[in-house]
Amino acid sequence: MKEEVDSREFDREALARERLEELQALARTYRNWSVKELAIALGRQPGRLIPDSGMPKIDVVVGLAKALDWPIEAVVDHLMKPSARQTTVPKSADKPSDYASLFNESLQKRMDRDYFGAIRCAVRAGAVADNPTRRAAAWSIESDAHEASGSYQEALRCLQFASQIEGVALDWRLLIDTKIANVLFMQGAGTQVIGIASSVLDYAANAEQTHVLDLARSLAHWARAHALRASIPTRGFEAWKSIAANARADFEASRAIALQLQASGAGYGDKNLTYLTAIDVLMMELQAVGSAEIASFSVDHLISVVREGGTSALGVSERKAWASLALANTAKRYLADEMQLWGILELCSAALKAHALATSNWYFGHRHLELDGERRRRLGFIGLGAKALGPADARLIAGVLGHVPSSRIRADEFLELYGNRGGGQG
Repeated sequence: MKEEVDSREFDREALARERLEELQALARTYRNWSVKELAIALGRQPGRLIPDSGMPKIDVVVGLAKALDWPIEAVVDHLMKPSARQTTVPKSADKPSDYASLFNESLQKRMDRDYFGAIRCAVRAGAVADNPTRRAAAWSIESDAHEASGSYQEALRCLQFASQIEGVALDWRLLIDTKIANVLFMQGAGTQVIGIASSVLDYAANAEQTHVLDLARSLAHWARAHALRASIPTRGFEAWKSIAANARADFEASRAIALQLQASGAGYGDKNLTYLTAIDVLMMELQAVGSAEIASFSVDHLISVVREGGTSALGVSERKAWASLALANTAKRYLADEMQLWGILELCSAALKAHALATSNWYFGHRHLELDGERRRRLGFIGLGAKALGPADARLIAGVLGHVPSSRIRADEFLELYGNRGGGQG
């Protein structure tokens, strides 16, 4: 066993050195530099450009990014991506006829929160897939498991692989595009989401109707509705009533299609449609944007949803998290009593944090950090009343900053919430 681990570590270091050499050679050619000029740019001696481990320090990564005119993330991605040897699946007894059972087993393991098992089954399904559509579908369900585990970048990577496969059936291609839109929304990319979702719906309007296409349409309406809803400000929102109406129409369309799928007997139930449970609470926020008369009722009803007792039923915890967002936005738009407002924000923030930590949903974790920061900033807590950084908070902040790129612009502010940073034992 030790020999196998040592061999893998040797292979990893060799691959890292090879990748670093590739980037340095590319930078020299791109800039027309000598080895000495490259060394000066990277702050290293010419004979020490490649560390034994193959993994450069951060200043070298930054220097390479500048030399190549690349974002730093692109350099890191190239250095860290697995080799083609590592992405191949070991030979097994699986056959093409096992594809459907492996596919369904992956779905079930994801629902059971066995994400590693779900990913393994999806990879095995992809290895025995006998046509392009099945290969793309296997990538798609692997993406679902990564997303459910909080690994949004891995989820996006799987979907991008799937979208590049030639010969995929149109309904599956549109479903994959829709899932890309949903992951991008979780990462904070609203404008892209609207464009992708609208494109999917345009293509789907003229395509042959299938259950997969219906799921793509429902999810596209869901994604676009969220992007529109999230764009509505909490101040001066009156001019955005038409946007709220469009978001409501998308949520209604998403729900109608999902209910038809649920009733079709085609197996589209809990595994695919957990978002159905949240549409009613999201609609309450949008209805309040359009009509101040129902704002008070919306706030009271949403409070009752957020305060509901915990349950393990599928979709209920997610519904409470969405209700927390809807409640926070509605309260900020309409409540004049500051203490009542900040009490509601504390309730919403706590519910979002609980859901984020329980499910590794870093989108909701990001929303928690924003609400908690807003509440504490308003009450003058930052710096003075900063909280100790415990293991749960550290996991939350690391998850959000690691998987939600739009959060990083406020990284200093989020970390300032925890003035006593603590740390692990030495």
